[in-house]
Amino acid sequence: MIVDDLSDIMADIKILWFESDPQKKEVLLQKFRTETVPKHLGYLENILKQNGGGEGYSVGNSLTWADLALANISISDFLNDCCPDAFQNFPLLSRLVQRVRELPRIAEWIAKRPQTPR
Repeated sequence: MIVDDLSDIMADIKILWFESDPQKKEVLLQKFRTETVPKHLGYLENILKQNGGGEGYSVGNSLTWADLALANISISDFLNDCCPDAFQNFPLLSRLVQRVRELPRIAEWIAKRPQTPR
């Protein structure tokens, strides 16, 4: 359910990424910023809040691939380029992403990962 929601965001990103008409792209981008992102992140924030008040993980009491997927989308170049403050109104999600990124092995990988050309 959580990863499916993240997949919906990624599907919209792909539509934007491949749109060649600048005017249509701007309309889609505006909708993405004002409707799509807040709707999906709000839904995910509510799920997190229902699981232990939002100070743990997305599902249960330990890290799952849903948490990893959420942390991954939070560093998406496209999401950060078009919506740099996407997580600003979602403090529980922001803290979850930070907790995931601070896990020792993940932090180590982030520090030494190769930079992908854009």
